[in-house]
Amino acid sequence: MRRVAFALLLACGAGSLLFDLTLSSRLPRESDWAELAGALRSEARPGDLAQLWPVWAEEARLHIDSMPVLAEEDLVHADYLGFKRLWVVSLPHFGNPEKGLQERGATPAAPARRFGALQLQAWDLHAPEISPLTTQDAEHEVDYVARRCAQVRIGSHFVVRGPAGSALHVRAGVIGERAYDAGKPAVTVQVFAEGLRLGTLDIPRTARDGTGWRRLDVPMPAGAAERQFIFTIDSSDALRPFCLTAWTSK
Repeated sequence: MRRVAFALLLACGAGSLLFDLTLSSRLPRESDWAELAGALRSEARPGDLAQLWPVWAEEARLHIDSMPVLAEEDLVHADYLGFKRLWVVSLPHFGNPEKGLQERGATPAAPARRFGALQLQAWDLHAPEISPLTTQDAEHEVDYVARRCAQVRIGSHFVVRGPAGSALHVRAGVIGERAYDAGKPAVTVQVFAEGLRLGTLDIPRTARDGTGWRRLDVPMPAGAAERQFIFTIDSSDALRPFCLTAWTSK
């Protein structure tokens, strides 16, 4: 038994050493990033977005300057609002994003290209036409992901008029580290249209499990093509910064 244990220890040590010695071949060099960023710069067009995979490849933000960059962890349910084409910047040695993209209905727009340790591939999102009900011109960190949303005050409400579409979509969460404060009460978002409550979204204390960005998707009842929407944001603790985005889809 001792010989077996010693052999296993040697094998683990050799494997760890081999991993360390070959790590540099699996990570991109500065020249790889420069070539990839140049390719994106030459092919970028309105409606393009870069997605990092795996999400910890944040060095990409230092090089990609031709389009917004996101690091969504859930590719199936990620909301790429207003974007039509997704450029996936990936490290193939550390995972493959294809399964998640295919599951959401995206299709490759071109063959994948390699730039050293990096891979670049464009995907058509086939996203439905949307009508934003809130501003999305700023990014706020919610559950460690940069979200394009409007910062609103807890304890407030706002009214907006817009196209009803066929479905209403709401996303919300507490911004930054305050989302993880122990013992904090939930935040409740209620949505009304022409006096009818469409749905309620509860945002409890975030447990660092990827659920800090809450979702509400509800069908729109029959009625006028344009409605008045009312959003109320309530909690007994109103001091936390809060982020919300909403839109309708056809």
